[in-house]
Amino acid sequence: MKLISTNTTVALAGLLLLIPTAYGSLQYRCDRGDPLSLEDVLKSATGKPENKFRKEQPAIPTGDKYSSIYFTKSVDSNDIYHAAFLLQVYGDPPQYQLSQYSEEGWGLCDVEEIH
Repeated sequence: MKLISTNTTVALAGLLLLIPTAYGSLQYRCDRGDPLSLEDVLKSATGKPENKFRKEQPAIPTGDKYSSIYFTKSVDSNDIYHAAFLLQVYGDPPQYQLSQYSEEGWGLCDVEEIH
């Protein structure tokens, strides 16, 4: 397994600074747990191993090739339940798709803007 590339690490770190300006306040709502902000997702994914696309992963809306990063994170405010997540990065400029793993497999998380 390849460690996350230097370019991806730099891009994720730079994007953390731009998120409030470029994206407003976005969050992901998954089947289980509290909503996750895009900033929290990117922080959780930073420094994790990067993988190329695989058949068992959810399809990207554009059909483009993508990189994927697996991580686990607490999904409740009490820090009791942890879930596996898959962040898929595609496009130029980078776009993100987040999925949460359950017994049924990978389920896409909905993106919503916080007002």
